[in-house]
Amino acid sequence: MPLTGAAAARLYDDHVDAVHALVARRVGGAAAPAITGSAFELALRTWDRFDTDRGTERLFLYGVAIKTLRAHQDAERTHLQSLQFSTDALNDNALDPLVSGQRSAPAMVVEHEANKDLLGRPTAATDHNAARAKTPEARVMLAVAELDPEDRDIILLSLWESCPQSSIAEALELSVSSVRSALGRIRRELKTAVTKAAS
Repeated sequence: MPLTGAAAARLYDDHVDAVHALVARRVGGAAAPAITGSAFELALRTWDRFDTDRGTERLFLYGVAIKTLRAHQDAERTHLQSLQFSTDALNDNALDPLVSGQRSAPAMVVEHEANKDLLGRPTAATDHNAARAKTPEARVMLAVAELDPEDRDIILLSLWESCPQSSIAEALELSVSSVRSALGRIRRELKTAVTKAAS
């Protein structure tokens, strides 16, 4: 049964900033409002699938937003490939922040209320040649853009949304053991891809 009325308005007000931020990180600010709106429409229509025993409202909405993003994979890939980073906090690991797991340098910060406390600012490259510059950050984002969609969802929920493995499992309707093994495999694959690109 769809969620309507005051309950739907409360759900939107409580979670729209976080869902918009997730979407904007993946496809950019210009496309994010429409995709966020579509995600909420789908969530409200399918609200009877929400199970309080399995997770929170936000995790359910994250799952719906990610399903909605699947229809925009080309836009997501293009956006991720275009990202360049400027930060004062890069550590010694050339694959930080996506592979090392360090959170000192957030991978992407959109100009949005939900992210006002995050540091670091990305700048979009003007073309793909600029994105392919031989910097570790550009190489890792090119590798992330080429991941299988489910793998990309798992690694970005972990490192961009700070979701623990149990929350990723709930949002993507996977087992915790599947998420745990996938994260280890994805990190290895990214490290291999970025190392090859550097040589």
